[in-house]
Amino acid sequence: MKYWSLALAMVCLCGSARADFQAAMRAIERGHYATAERALRKPAAQGDARAQNNLGFLYEHGLGVAQNYVEARNWYSKAAVGGSPEAKFNLATLYHYGRGISQNAELAAPLFASAAQAGYVDAEYMLGEYYRSGMGGLKKDGAVALAWFLRASRKGHSGAQLMASSIYLSGEGWRSEPRKALIWGELARGNGETQANAIVSRAGKGMSPEQLQEAMHEAAVCLQTEYRDCPE
Repeated sequence: MKYWSLALAMVCLCGSARADFQAAMRAIERGHYATAERALRKPAAQGDARAQNNLGFLYEHGLGVAQNYVEARNWYSKAAVGGSPEAKFNLATLYHYGRGISQNAELAAPLFASAAQAGYVDAEYMLGEYYRSGMGGLKKDGAVALAWFLRASRKGHSGAQLMASSIYLSGEGWRSEPRKALIWGELARGNGETQANAIVSRAGKGMSPEQLQEAMHEAAVCLQTEYRDCPE
């Protein structure tokens, strides 16, 4: 996944800083990361949260600079304070995976939650994982997890579709609903999630040919409507 922020930050930048930011984005698109790092410095120093986030990303992944998780965390933290959902997610992943710091789900959870509430799809998925597992001090709750997975699923997140399918089949959210499990599993499978094969197979057991055909039709409609007309 990439987390480049291609739009300008909602802050007042002078013309040269704005030009630097735009130049950095063009350099990133061409893979000229060292050039991008130099161009990001001025807007980042002036408080542009998008520039700060992208600078953090360069440091996290060692693109154009030596990999440095401390620097990455520093820039992500600045951007998160500036309100960037992407930076909140990126910072949360450092805590979640223990990159350059001890793993700390308690610090990651509120960051994932804040980014998810702002509509950042990868954070919606991770928040679903946290509620499903009861991580980060959150109370384990399959129904809440399912709600977050469905929110991300409707934005095309294949991992969330897989997890929604799994919860519908297991009944963790409330009760087992094989039809919905099959529909979301079929969508996940179509989006490259090979683990969905087993869920679709299990969900389809006990269904009549007509029921299977109807579920597949619903999955097709869901996809054709860009996830607007999908089961909840």
